[in-house]
Amino acid sequence: MSGFLITLEGIEGSGKTTQLDFLTDQLSKFGLPYICSKEPGGTDLGKELRSLLLTPRTSGEKWCLDAELLLFYADRAQHLETVVRPALRSGQIILLDRFEDSTRAYQGIQGVSEKTLDTLRQIVLKDLRPDLTLLFDADPEKMLIRVNSRNREKPDFAETRFDREELCFHRNVRERFLEIASREPERICVIPADESPESIAGNVWSLIAPKLNAAGFLLR
Repeated sequence: MSGFLITLEGIEGSGKTTQLDFLTDQLSKFGLPYICSKEPGGTDLGKELRSLLLTPRTSGEKWCLDAELLLFYADRAQHLETVVRPALRSGQIILLDRFEDSTRAYQGIQGVSEKTLDTLRQIVLKDLRPDLTLLFDADPEKMLIRVNSRNREKPDFAETRFDREELCFHRNVRERFLEIASREPERICVIPADESPESIAGNVWSLIAPKLNAAGFLLR
């Protein structure tokens, strides 16, 4: 049996990490084989790239758009080769915090063309696509309040680069995510993320459980 790839997407503060915790608890209860990973940073080398990409520089220097894009795809190529594809071949469920849709949303709104993104997809992903993508959708203004509160509670938390962007940036990212979802409704499920975490988790599991059953991961 081949594995099953589930990706979680959304703007900053949309609750992906909380829902990952709920999902891992559920999969553990059923004794299902799974791994939980993220992009960027799902490998040892990727952790170094994550720091380079997400930590603001004291010098104020920023990556040019092409350099940033290629670093994200370098992380993705390494992650796919050493973590994701082996796990799929061994029949595991993969829970992945961010994947290619995030690149298409965040770098897409900054000017990277669809043609360029399609070319990089072909080079790095080849024929690999998520079996299911959960897009957690919420009001960016409310989510930024949540993010700022989180960052204040973690004084040593360094990965705030995208958190610091203006509200209009996050609104544009949200719109791009919804645009992508409208093109691929068979893969992407939009989950309202402004309810309680427990309610959202219930909605998520009701979507995932039948798909896992259909893929051969029997929930007993």
